[in-house]
Amino acid sequence: MTKNGNKPILRIYVGKHCWSCEEAVRLAGEVSKKFVRLNVEVIDLDADGSVNFDDVFSTPTYVFNGRTISLGNPSPEELFRQLGEDLSQGLVDN
Repeated sequence: MTKNGNKPILRIYVGKHCWSCEEAVRLAGEVSKKFVRLNVEVIDLDADGSVNFDDVFSTPTYVFNGRTISLGNPSPEELFRQLGEDLSQGLVDN
């Protein structure tokens, strides 16, 4: 959990003119299924009212608990490995 008691969060920022953002949305679904204690948000920066919490400047961008972990799409294996390590090494409490 994060320090404020909420679930750890992975924000995936996408945009309408991003050619690889469909893959980012697909990966978000895989992460949601594999890491059920992780809150996954897909944020479309082109949508009305969207908020850029992490000052992202390119899409897709993956931000785990405020820390950018990937600019562009990682492979599913790399993303799962990174999240698994981050969750188990105390970056958040399990």
